[in-house]
Amino acid sequence: MNEPLHMALIRAHTLHMQKSRQEFQKIGLSDGQPKILTHLLSNNGILQKDLSESCGVRPATMTSLLKIMAVKNLITKKEVLTSCGKRGNLIFLTDYGRDLAYKVIEIFEQVERICYQGFDDAEKEMLITMLDRVSENLQA
Repeated sequence: MNEPLHMALIRAHTLHMQKSRQEFQKIGLSDGQPKILTHLLSNNGILQKDLSESCGVRPATMTSLLKIMAVKNLITKKEVLTSCGKRGNLIFLTDYGRDLAYKVIEIFEQVERICYQGFDDAEKEMLITMLDRVSENLQA
């Protein structure tokens, strides 16, 4: 084995993030916002608390991100009473936010094409299968 797994994973993750971040900055998005936008595409009107959990973002960080996203007209909030009688916010994409979410998906597809240069379909499938196995092992 040429290098430890952790180094190969860190290098690939870092380069993937750098490439993605460059493209996201071109459309005015900062870290964290692309994940929220794409999550809202299939979960529009989700409670902020649930959005935070689904995206793996701390509630205070989510509040800050959403405040900025509301100012940029990417999302809107609607205050509601939850089943527990507590107040919560439902988060919705604006039309502009939806347009940017689709651009985010295009960027991820573009970066994925770059990542897979020189791979055949079997190699692509094998890579994902192996990474899934690594994840499963770590969750055990």
